[in-house]
Amino acid sequence: MKIIIEKGDSTEQVMMAEALLANGLVRAVERAEVKVGVVSKSNEEIARAVLEAARLFGVGAQWTAVYRVLVYYCGWDSDVAAFCRRMNLIINGAKLDYACNYQAIQKPLAANAILRKEFAHWRRYHAPKGDRVFPRQMFIAEKLLKLLSIQP
Repeated sequence: MKIIIEKGDSTEQVMMAEALLANGLVRAVERAEVKVGVVSKSNEEIARAVLEAARLFGVGAQWTAVYRVLVYYCGWDSDVAAFCRRMNLIINGAKLDYACNYQAIQKPLAANAILRKEFAHWRRYHAPKGDRVFPRQMFIAEKLLKLLSIQP
């Protein structure tokens, strides 16, 4: 078995992978190289699209889908705290049912492995029967892509 380290993996995850390799429990540790062209969108375009998509949120954790799309396609910083600061700056205090904050994004990332992966992996993922988390995330991600006129 080999472990693939991706851009969003924490220092602890990287250290664990290296320890598993050193102890012979995995045969390789590699860094993922996912190439995607960054799409140039203005803050105004992003704010309009995000505000429209946010009206469809059923739970605050759906900010994770917005985070993944903007990090993957628009080159936003993958640091969750920096992402939240930037998002709250561009939506300029808009009244939303669910605020963009660190917990709304980090909690789903910590609980669901597919959500930590680059967005390209989401499109190939088949959620297990009864999974309510991933389909909600994918719904928002696809809606945001459409609103931003981004072809995945």
